[in-house]
Amino acid sequence: MCVSCGCFRSCLERWVMPISKSRKSPFNAGNERGGDRLLQIEAVYDKVPVGLCYINRHGVFVTINDQLSRMLGIASELALCQRIEDIVPDHAPLLRKGLEAALAGLAIPDQQIEHCEDTFMVSAAPVMNDLGEFAGISVAYTNITNMRKMAEKLWETEQRTAYALESAGQWIWDLNIATMRVWRSPQYRILLGLDPNGADSESVAWDIVHPDDKAHAIQAFEDAVSGRTSHFEAIYRVPRGAGGNAWILSRGKVVEYGPDGSPLRLLATSVDISAQKRVEEQLSTTVQLRLELEQKLLEANRKLKNQSERDHLTNLPNRRKFSHLLKREFVRAIENADTLAVLMVDIDHFKAYNDFYGHLAGDKCLVQVGRALNKVVKDSGGSVARFGGEEFAALLPSIATERAADIGGRMLEAISAMQLEHGASPSGKVSVSIGMAVLDEAHRVAVPGPDDLLNLADSALYESKRNGRGRLSVWGAFTR
Repeated sequence: MCVSCGCFRSCLERWVMPISKSRKSPFNAGNERGGDRLLQIEAVYDKVPVGLCYINRHGVFVTINDQLSRMLGIASELALCQRIEDIVPDHAPLLRKGLEAALAGLAIPDQQIEHCEDTFMVSAAPVMNDLGEFAGISVAYTNITNMRKMAEKLWETEQRTAYALESAGQWIWDLNIATMRVWRSPQYRILLGLDPNGADSESVAWDIVHPDDKAHAIQAFEDAVSGRTSHFEAIYRVPRGAGGNAWILSRGKVVEYGPDGSPLRLLATSVDISAQKRVEEQLSTTVQLRLELEQKLLEANRKLKNQSERDHLTNLPNRRKFSHLLKREFVRAIENADTLAVLMVDIDHFKAYNDFYGHLAGDKCLVQVGRALNKVVKDSGGSVARFGGEEFAALLPSIATERAADIGGRMLEAISAMQLEHGASPSGKVSVSIGMAVLDEAHRVAVPGPDDLLNLADSALYESKRNGRGRLSVWGAFTR
């Protein structure tokens, strides 16, 4: 139970099982291997350079990574299981709109928000649980302050210089279209880490462009010169003096024409956008990493959910899973005016078996009995679960009483055919007692809910025990 609000386990069990920021989660404590897996994912989750959180459909924080805690100046352990209005009141309307859009099946648009002196891009995606139901949204906060400032500065610089002002981070170049010789201002050598007093600033056009990008740059030039585009624009790599490449954005236009209208000169500016490219690559990597982490989280949740619904000894569904199946099949039977049989099975004199042979032999006996029962019921389209201790329970959907009783008889015969020794039983062999109740047209009024059907099957089981064990009793019908 969460110390803050008591809702954390219900969040985990009812929706997608997210990574908890609390290492003391009762869920982790009860599933050591699953907990270790979640902690491994959590370790990666906290290393991504963006703020991540998961908000359930009720607007409650279920998980929040350390990066987002630092970005927003909140304590993650205090935010867990708290409403967004209580933790981030300024952002709550935006997050609520995202939840509403996802719930309605609509796309969630990215939004920019201001927080203190920073600007964040807020992206969200819906998360579904294993039943395909909407569980909440996964939200990413990406700090785009530097990127936004860089873009604004670039725009202002371009406006001021009008293709001519030499400023920090830029250079201008003048291309003679007839000779294809280009002059570059000295800034280009400084910005690329080259010797300012090196080679002449005039050289062959495109000689500094990376071979893989040269065709693209030349095509952009030819489009501008021919008039197919109004201006020249290209992004390409050029080598740095210290090694590696710089990403360059060049923009320009034809500024001089001959008497016959032929283009003579192209004037352009170039700017180093390597930092912007790194941000774009980091954003792309982050998005991909987030998708991979979410997929791993879903896979881990599926495995953990499967573990939580399986009996560790027999590998049959456990009582929790059986209760879920019973409720689902009961609703289906009521809605479709169909039948549903429930059988409760108890190994006769099992305590005496444990006392006589020991608990390890008792565990082996449970596995063998469970396997035999499951084979009979599975062949009939039903399901068997270990209900607890030496008790098993079976569901037989869409089967009439007489056929269900025949299947119950085959279950008795399957256990008898194993010929398992039971020195502490009057019969000398392992046997089972079965009680059965059927929801059909004649008994709908007497069976208002799934628990009532289960109780009637349990009563029939005790009838079998009172009549000598090793038999099937059917509620309201007959004894076999």
